[in-house]
Amino acid sequence: MIFLVGLVRNRIARTAAFTFTRSLARLPIHKTTALSKISTSSLFVMQPMDAPRFQDSNNQQRVPSNRELVERRLAVQRGKREAKERSIQQRVSRNLHIKRLLHSETNGKSSDSSPFPVPPLYAVKVWVDDDLREELRLSGREKRGRVFIEKGAEGMATLRGLKGEMFAFFRALKKDSFLLAATLPRVAQDGTILSPESKEDAIQNSWKIENDDDVAKTFAMADEFFQNATMGTSSLVMKRPAIQINVLKNPNAPLPPPPPAYLIEMADPSISETITMISFYAFPPAGIEDPEDFAFNLKRKWKPFQALGRVYVAQEGVNAQMSIPTNVLENFMKCCRSIPELGRHMENDINIDPQPLSQDEFAVAGVPINGKPAPPFRNLHIRVRNQVVADGLQKTLDLQSAGYDMPPLEWHEKLKEAREKRINDEKTADVPILLDCRNTYETDVGIFEGAEPLGTESFRESWDVLKERLEDTPKDAPIMTYCTGGIRCVKVGAYLTQELGFTNVSRLAGGIIAYDRTLNEKCDGEESMFKGTNFVFDGRLGRQITEDALANCVTCGAETSLVSNCRNHNCHQRIVQCEACRTSYHGTCSIACKNRVVNGAMTPRRLDFQTPITSNSPVGEKNSV
Repeated sequence: MIFLVGLVRNRIARTAAFTFTRSLARLPIHKTTALSKISTSSLFVMQPMDAPRFQDSNNQQRVPSNRELVERRLAVQRGKREAKERSIQQRVSRNLHIKRLLHSETNGKSSDSSPFPVPPLYAVKVWVDDDLREELRLSGREKRGRVFIEKGAEGMATLRGLKGEMFAFFRALKKDSFLLAATLPRVAQDGTILSPESKEDAIQNSWKIENDDDVAKTFAMADEFFQNATMGTSSLVMKRPAIQINVLKNPNAPLPPPPPAYLIEMADPSISETITMISFYAFPPAGIEDPEDFAFNLKRKWKPFQALGRVYVAQEGVNAQMSIPTNVLENFMKCCRSIPELGRHMENDINIDPQPLSQDEFAVAGVPINGKPAPPFRNLHIRVRNQVVADGLQKTLDLQSAGYDMPPLEWHEKLKEAREKRINDEKTADVPILLDCRNTYETDVGIFEGAEPLGTESFRESWDVLKERLEDTPKDAPIMTYCTGGIRCVKVGAYLTQELGFTNVSRLAGGIIAYDRTLNEKCDGEESMFKGTNFVFDGRLGRQITEDALANCVTCGAETSLVSNCRNHNCHQRIVQCEACRTSYHGTCSIACKNRVVNGAMTPRRLDFQTPITSNSPVGEKNSV
């Protein structure tokens, strides 16, 4: 207990000292008290009006929490998994039963004591026509195989049962893609059932199997054929009744849909020499009706591109940070634009990092795991949430009305003009209020010239801070907002215009990511108005835009742009820490955490500290851009 109290006090004292130092050095005066006055009197949620509702204990309708959404999805997955396991178990049990019957016959045992006992199994020789073989890409076993059906089983009584036997044998078969026919088998003198030599040989004297009566007829003829072969003067030696089933391509089956245009003649993503980091978001006006189904379809559509990343889907929209093989990037973008919920609703299209990573660079660009280099993304995770950016609000806002989406070059010129006016001490009403809507750990390492950081630790804290900062501001005053990729500013813009009543609100289109790319592509050599490092969330933790080191080490106060997470995974606090302190503290944020790591009180799951951010480090984010 004494140790825990000391740890908490140490953490509180260190955090308070750092926050106070930063507030004196960089934050406007109004920010020193804003965070101490957070209230819950004006909380709003940005959810579509038709969002699914859960009932609480008082039968009141409410928006489900992320945990409830996850539990619901896990319950569905658990049900599917259990159903699949039951199906597998039933198939295994059936196969074992068949093997026991075959074994009993091999040992000469039979439940029928008649002179010519009928074995309890039917041998079904399966033949598949050439067209269906090619279409389904059947294995060698499946092209010509044998199925055993127990006497009295549904497979010899109904068409559905017989098709079920075929589905169990041919896993690639699809409903309504095939027809069944039957013919008497060709049998060698020793009783071996021979495969047809040609299609004509297979379908000669065959009959269609279209209903239950046809199934009954088929197995009755197998019984008759067996009786004739084992009685009288026939020289055939047969162990059991046999029939040949022909699986034919259904000429009336619906044609498989043609591949989408964006996949035609697409390059092989596995041979791409580079990987490109991208991010995008979308708030479709009608929302996303079924996020679970939408997330499933996204994963299916994106599978051919070997895309990796982290994507959040909610009824309000989509928020994605991904890595794409560069040689299929154009195809991927066409795919996204073809999806109605994305398409023209992706604000500012797709943010593309201007500097792709080589495969070797990508493999080590992420946060090390257990001391070993790791990529920024290892898999494609598409997760359903109640919001794509958690804002902590409880009232619906119109995200289609969120102020002016200002293009990066226009933004750049506006900031240059504002800088000139500040230099010339021109205190005019048209100098915009420039608000950085990111969190403290982001604004610590990089910021636009003249911007006021909100000083928040999470996005949820923004609303009361904005309300207090703009309390005495004229409603027509120009307000410019920005964040990493633009998505948070959509919500901020909606709040400023609809709840606080401001009429001249603009936001940086595509955020800092788009600004950096546009300036590099169209204004080569132009001085960036953004100084320092653009913090990102995908493990690399930043892209250095200028050489300015704006942050101070939380341990010693030295200037640095190195952001890390405490190596003690029980703490995992995000910190700004210089190289020297990172080494001496073993990647931890405090002496207490250092001692836990050094003394083996915990085993680190992830070594989340980064090497110094370089200008070649690309951009991507985790939770919100």
